[in-house]
Amino acid sequence: MRILILCTGNSCRSQMAHGFLQSFSPALKVYSAGTRPAAQVNPTAVKVMLEAGIDISSHKPHNVEEYLGQEWDYVITVCGGANESCPAFIGKVKHRLHIGFEDPSEATGSPEFILGEFRRIRDEIKERFLEFYRIDIKRLTVLYFGSFNPFHIGHASVAKHVAALPWVEELWFVLSPKNPVKESNTLQDANLRWDDLQRVVARLNRECQITEDQKDTGLNPVGVTPATKIIGKKTKFSACDIEFHLEPPLYTYNTLERLSNDFPDRNFALLMGGDNINILHRWYRGEEIMAKYPVLVYPREGVDTPALCKEKGAIYIDAPQVDVSSTQIRNLQQQGEDVSHLRY
Repeated sequence: MRILILCTGNSCRSQMAHGFLQSFSPALKVYSAGTRPAAQVNPTAVKVMLEAGIDISSHKPHNVEEYLGQEWDYVITVCGGANESCPAFIGKVKHRLHIGFEDPSEATGSPEFILGEFRRIRDEIKERFLEFYRIDIKRLTVLYFGSFNPFHIGHASVAKHVAALPWVEELWFVLSPKNPVKESNTLQDANLRWDDLQRVVARLNRECQITEDQKDTGLNPVGVTPATKIIGKKTKFSACDIEFHLEPPLYTYNTLERLSNDFPDRNFALLMGGDNINILHRWYRGEEIMAKYPVLVYPREGVDTPALCKEKGAIYIDAPQVDVSSTQIRNLQQQGEDVSHLRY
């Protein structure tokens, strides 16, 4: 989800709103700009935001003209004084909102009074944007693609870690019946893997029960099922068989687009390992995936995942590493070894 916050100078209110909104969910792509951008972010705004635990010292004011040709889910204006005129944005926007605040940089009086005004406006911005985030922005639905051939303890460990993040609403396992880059002769029958995945999801939901009241999640239209309904609970994990209903080749980009069209109320993100983020640009429309969807990346052995995430603009997830793979399990099975401790 892409959000642009606007004011005149892009040095104070819009920068504080930018900092708070980004802190609520790192998966949001938040930008701020002004019609007459100042030379730098207001130092007092930087100071009071640091008091709140958010560092905006590296932010720089931007001119709104930089963003006119881009598409936005939300454009939010924050000017609030009686003598101010909010900047108009003429680009492609799904939703326009105004959440206005007084300009603390115009406060006059003693240094203590001015600092108090910055703190007051900072707290108002946090409260109003937290309300906007909770009501208007759906928390993240993370998509964990895979052949799951078979599903193992490493998959479960990563999924539990990601689903426990406070800004993740739910995690869907998207089963790929036929990976376009893998040999089909190593794949177990897709229907058997689907049956096993539903068993896995039921177990995960039992182990990770949520105390919220169960809501109608509307998962049925395209073959997304929580596998087991927990009475009085809301399921955190679901199994998705959408790729069983799509024409091959089964490219991740096409699946993401289909899910986004079928579930417009959800904010989807893609979960992958550190080995894949380095080659994502080679995937079918990989650059567009990075531009349109948050990409969450967990560490893999032998890969400097944090550095790659910083380079690619992905979100690093410090999930525990479990030294196991589906290939390893299949090989051990062929040798007659017991793999029950590796499967989930």
